[in-house]
Amino acid sequence: MNTIPASIGRMGPIGLILFTTSLVFSAEPLPLSTSYWKDPAFLKSFNGSYRIEARIEPSVTTEERGLLIEIQTLMAADKRTAALEKLTASPLTKKSAALTFNLGNLYFETGDIEKAIGAYESALKDYPSFRRAHQNLALALVRENKLKEALGHLTEAIRLGDSSGSTYGLLGYCRLERKEYASALQAYRLAQVTEPDVAEWSAGIAQCLQNLDQKQEAIALLDEVVRKRPLEASYSVLQANILLDLDQPDAAVKALELPYRLSLLDPDTTLLLADLHLRAKRNGIAKEAITTAFSGEKKPSEVAVLRLVTTASAQSEWPLVKDLLEKAKQEKPTRQIRMATARYLIESEENPASGAEELSTLIQEDPTDGQALISLAKYQSTSGQPDSAELLFERATADDSTAYEAHIELVRLHVTQSRYVDAMNSIDAALALNPTDALRTYRKALQQTIAAAE
Repeated sequence: MNTIPASIGRMGPIGLILFTTSLVFSAEPLPLSTSYWKDPAFLKSFNGSYRIEARIEPSVTTEERGLLIEIQTLMAADKRTAALEKLTASPLTKKSAALTFNLGNLYFETGDIEKAIGAYESALKDYPSFRRAHQNLALALVRENKLKEALGHLTEAIRLGDSSGSTYGLLGYCRLERKEYASALQAYRLAQVTEPDVAEWSAGIAQCLQNLDQKQEAIALLDEVVRKRPLEASYSVLQANILLDLDQPDAAVKALELPYRLSLLDPDTTLLLADLHLRAKRNGIAKEAITTAFSGEKKPSEVAVLRLVTTASAQSEWPLVKDLLEKAKQEKPTRQIRMATARYLIESEENPASGAEELSTLIQEDPTDGQALISLAKYQSTSGQPDSAELLFERATADDSTAYEAHIELVRLHVTQSRYVDAMNSIDAALALNPTDALRTYRKALQQTIAAAE
């Protein structure tokens, strides 16, 4: 009887981590870099909001205008604190939407974003169609990462006639966060019309293109962004992720090398680079990157460590696996680390009995954990306990995250026992979850074997 093709998914105990740890990071919107809030395009747009536009905002009295002129004089002399104190102390401010709006601007500039939000909201309460108040309130809300609230004010500002690049760009950013990629792309491109040199808008377009399956165009665009902002690693990391999505690991390494040499990568991305080197058999370079990742005050996340453990295990780099697990161990190890350690003890043959005992403990703690059930079942199936292994595999089929692999393992177990009808039933159960060509081909071969035996 032919063995199950490797493409169906023969994995050792540690290999199961591949189901939960991917090389590609999730494509969350890049946070607006601190550089954006200092970008000349943004500052020009924001400072322009101090000007009065009579068609779309509240009128001001002669007395209020005089106060605004005094405020502008203080600001011209770079005395923003004095301007803020004067505006706050004036009894006119509470009665005027225009003055309250300018108060919000001063709070924004001095870094008191919460008070700025309150001032803008107060101005809009008095004058709901105040376009610049909608625009600047949205800016403040984005600064506080309140994107859902910001979105409504951005669209209202545009409805009232705002066509600035910053408004359209932030609209794209909010849409991207909602995974509305086509709408986000349109907004970002409108932002580029008036602010073509803002890197954040180009990076946003690249993320939209990535999610709209136009990855090559996204990579080319990010080449331009990286040239503009070589010291901001997030753009190189985004490009590397898209390259990995295209199965171009060598190009991904190239994208990460410069920020790595400049010590700009965070520990998780440094471990990603180590992983890529390890997969390419550049073990010495990989180990140097691992040392770098753990050398700083901030340590790599558990997810990043387990991803690398998977790769090292696939290459039987057991000393490296052991070292990584030791580095990740805490005073009270997490369940995932305990499970990975148990798998290592079995797979490396360092202490299979101890590993199996730990898996049993994990199952006692959570009898529904499919990963632990499968790992222990695999150990039992190779240590002369097929009946116990079968029961554990059957239990693992109840866990949605492991059901497919559990059925595949049952196929394998039944075939080794020449129980071909049972194997066929398990194949059909696996096909119902994941109808792959490899599994269909194997089913046909199994059918032929059954027919020949009759």
